[in-house]
Amino acid sequence: MSATQKFIPLTEGSANARKIPQAVFLENTEAWYEKYGGDEVVTQMNELYQKYKFMEGQLTRGRESLRVKTPDIRKTLEMVKLLKDKNAKQEELQTNFLISDNVWAKATIPNDTGKVGLWLGANVMVEYSYDEALVLLERNLANAEIRLKSTEEDLDFLKDQITTTEVNIARMYNQTVAIKQKEKAAAEGAEAAKQ
Repeated sequence: MSATQKFIPLTEGSANARKIPQAVFLENTEAWYEKYGGDEVVTQMNELYQKYKFMEGQLTRGRESLRVKTPDIRKTLEMVKLLKDKNAKQEELQTNFLISDNVWAKATIPNDTGKVGLWLGANVMVEYSYDEALVLLERNLANAEIRLKSTEEDLDFLKDQITTTEVNIARMYNQTVAIKQKEKAAAEGAEAAKQ
């Protein structure tokens, strides 16, 4: 909002966890027009709409990232459980591993250390015991699922705010056009009465 624009209360507080403001539905567009002016309200509603769309884009990207990470965490968790089970039975692990594109090799891996290396990101790998790795992965999986659920709820809330804002913009624009047409007709009628 620029310094010359007056504040128009288009949002109100929200119980949303991310504190996304809730869009106010304009019941009486004529009263809003009289109080704030039609073009000003439409301009600020368009700015609010753009903010909501930006937030939606950010949340959508975050959701997609979580949707990719969650299965990876599950697979890693299953693999650590398998390694722990094989270690408890003092068995070696038979596996295939990728050498290069479409070239696989069979391997027998000794499983006697009781440790596993986990990638933490940023090219950092840390060695954990199986139990420590399981605790870490289970906590990461639970956190990812909670964040995914929260992000889905935020997106649903945001879609409602976007819809409300779109309806408000259309209703206020139509109200502005109708009032300007009335004013123009009244001015033409007054001009015709003078002649």
